[in-house]
Amino acid sequence: MEIINKNINELIAYDSNPRIHTPEQVVQISESIKEFGWTMPILIDEKNEIIAGHGRLLAGKQLGIKDVPCMVAKDWSVEQKKAYCIADNKLTENSEWDTSFLKLNLTYLIDNDFDILKTGFDTKELSKLL
Repeated sequence: MEIINKNINELIAYDSNPRIHTPEQVVQISESIKEFGWTMPILIDEKNEIIAGHGRLLAGKQLGIKDVPCMVAKDWSVEQKKAYCIADNKLTENSEWDTSFLKLNLTYLIDNDFDILKTGFDTKELSKLL
């Protein structure tokens, strides 16, 4: 799929999205976008309805971004769109952390004065890990 830019206000949130994005998480996504840029396009259908990327949409609006990169899933059935909306979020939950490498990488970031809260871990999680 090719990546195209779309006006953020043309994108339509999927009204049956089973994932909830808390205000705190949207802030985390916003901070990530500010630090790293927009690294992953929003997946939409031909009618501009979002299949994956609702959190990025909310963060982009919060940041005042006008145009965002999108990929268009052409000719997907309703079932495929619903299934991918779920799979996109669930599949990442099915992996595990290698805690020794995670600790090593987080320690490296701390030692090099990088704000490790930009990794998405909160202070409670970080204190348990470190």
